[in-house]
Amino acid sequence: MQVADLVARLTAANAEAEPHKGIVRVLKELKGDLDGVAEALAYIAGTGGNARQIFYRAPDLSLLKVRFPNGRRTPPHNHGCWAAILVLSGTERNHVYRRAEGGTLTLERKVDLGPGDIIYLPADGVHVAECSGDGDVIGLHVYGGDVLGLDRSMWDPDTVREEPLDWAKYETFAQRASAAQTAPLA
Repeated sequence: MQVADLVARLTAANAEAEPHKGIVRVLKELKGDLDGVAEALAYIAGTGGNARQIFYRAPDLSLLKVRFPNGRRTPPHNHGCWAAILVLSGTERNHVYRRAEGGTLTLERKVDLGPGDIIYLPADGVHVAECSGDGDVIGLHVYGGDVLGLDRSMWDPDTVREEPLDWAKYETFAQRASAAQTAPLA
């Protein structure tokens, strides 16, 4: 498998009448060749922020290889569009929240993922992702928009107060989230 093959399959699925369903279908097909997907994306470190993880970017679709090191936890955040994630290796726990008026969050569910597992988050989805295993977790992240250019929100991991996503503050939030005993509201 080549990166061009991944991009072709995912862009074709994204052109369907219900893009998110097409993307999830392709991710399910890719479950049968996790090693091939990982090998195709091996040239991307998957670290250093979204700009260094992205391998395809368009107004209606972003494709990233993301690596969370052991012990890493994100602050609560949204993506500004729907998202679908296929775990290639490692284990990941997602805390999925419901957002109420004014930005307050309620924990809806926890989802544990391992190799071959997929999570879909709707456009209004808010989550915390964390590496829950002994090694890194690596995933293929697919977003239904230009994830680097959309208006997004993040929540302070201590106060759980919503604010516009600010990459200059995000890493500080992630470090505080990673140092906490659990994800917010868990």
